Amino acid sequence: MAGPLSRWILRKVLASGLAFEREAIDAYRTLREKLQGPGRCADPDSLEGSLCHLLEEEQMHEKILSDAATGRLSIEELERTLKGHHYPGFDSLRPLEGGDAERWRKDLEAALAREETTWIFYGNLARLSKIPAARRAFEVLAAMEKEHVDILRKLLGVSAAAGSGKP
Repeated sequence: MAGPLSRWILRKVLASGLAFEREAIDAYRTLREKLQGPGRCADPDSLEGSLCHLLEEEQMHEKILSDAATGRLSIEELERTLKGHHYPGFDSLRPLEGGDAERWRKDLEAALAREETTWIFYGNLARLSKIPAARRAFEVLAAMEKEHVDILRKLLGVSAAAGSGKP
């Protein structure tokens, strides 16, 4: 059982994580609004499908962090979340080219920088956490953020070696 100081520190860390997630949610909502079009989220192989997937996952991260902050976090739920989060369109994604690459590069590079920072943040918290449920939550969030990094790198045509490395 964690003591009062540990719980206070965890709440502060979770509040920091929520700030990252809310920023990412706002950014992906803005990108999705730029795409505007009915049914575009249905195609996981498209830029639109990728952005919709990223937005949905960031909203899920916000829920995980909120549940952790209020003590409603269940390791079983985290395990289900981790099993179900993989993006089905990843293998068929191709780097953006031509006008699409020019139009979206700046926004996607900004999103990539945010995702890399968040991936490192959660990875470090997972390694440092002494509370099993919190450690597993951070491991799940880090794995999901790593997938986001991979999606954005693929869209941008950036190799993993060019990225910031392990968290």
